[in-house]
Amino acid sequence: MPTTLSADDLQEITDRLTAEADALREELADAESKMPALYADGDLDAADVGARVTALAALRADADRARTLLDRIVATLPRVGAPGFGRCTACGDVIARDRLLAVPHTELCIACARAGTGARP
Repeated sequence: MPTTLSADDLQEITDRLTAEADALREELADAESKMPALYADGDLDAADVGARVTALAALRADADRARTLLDRIVATLPRVGAPGFGRCTACGDVIARDRLLAVPHTELCIACARAGTGARP
């Protein structure tokens, strides 16, 4: 069963992925600009050190999440509309149109995602 994505669907997916990639690049740039201040030395008491370490860990986790998602989106963009786009990488079945519109960078059909067949939603 071929995927039922129209030309408008493919354009919507491309536009959405491009906008999301731009937003993630901004998020990463913002995180990178905040890190030096968190690393800066100063006279800190134990509470300040704890707060700074917690803030840095949260910033790193957010940056790692954004970087991983950005990598997936960048890898997906050239495949939009190409043969094989919209096919599950785990089972080979067609990924439902609604799923692709909701999560355009997905590599798994809903059944494989629910079964935990692959590592990516």
